Amino acid sequence: MFLGVMHCFEADHVLAVASVSSKSTKPRALFYQGVTWGVGHSIPIVIIGVLYMLTSMFVLEGLPFSLEIIVGIVLIIAGVIRLFRKTEKEQLNNHIKALLFVGVLHGIAGSAGIVLAHTTHGTSLFTQCLYLLGFSIGSIMGMGLISLFIGKLEGVINYVKKMQWLIPVLSIGYGIFMIYKFI
Repeated sequence: MFLGVMHCFEADHVLAVASVSSKSTKPRALFYQGVTWGVGHSIPIVIIGVLYMLTSMFVLEGLPFSLEIIVGIVLIIAGVIRLFRKTEKEQLNNHIKALLFVGVLHGIAGSAGIVLAHTTHGTSLFTQCLYLLGFSIGSIMGMGLISLFIGKLEGVINYVKKMQWLIPVLSIGYGIFMIYKFI
């Protein structure tokens, strides 16, 4: 579980949640948004992990491009949308769908190392399943807490109107960096 929580602190994960989440300052809504992202992130990891454990085949092997490039593009798009978003009345349902989608995308892109490193044939199937479950729970709870923290931080930043551009610009910049790094 600890590895799942630590995994949440990667820059692309934090920026994705910060860019896609709504501007709610209610702790429950903030936590729920992060949990939604974490669930989305865990879905492909569990599916790919179980398929690998059962077949010894890694389903994403041989892709002609790095999925990290797509994550970079999504970070840029989310940053641009967040930067120019004007309305305060936003549909929470749309944010939940966006968070789930971005979480799934990150889960697919980052699943290779997680699945191959911890679902090896040297351990029992039960141990491998426990790892995937623990990692997923850690990711879900960790992203919930990170989202809560970012939301509260944004609540403070909202008082300093000049700083509202910071998260979208960081998201765009890191997205460009990810694309550059994997091309």
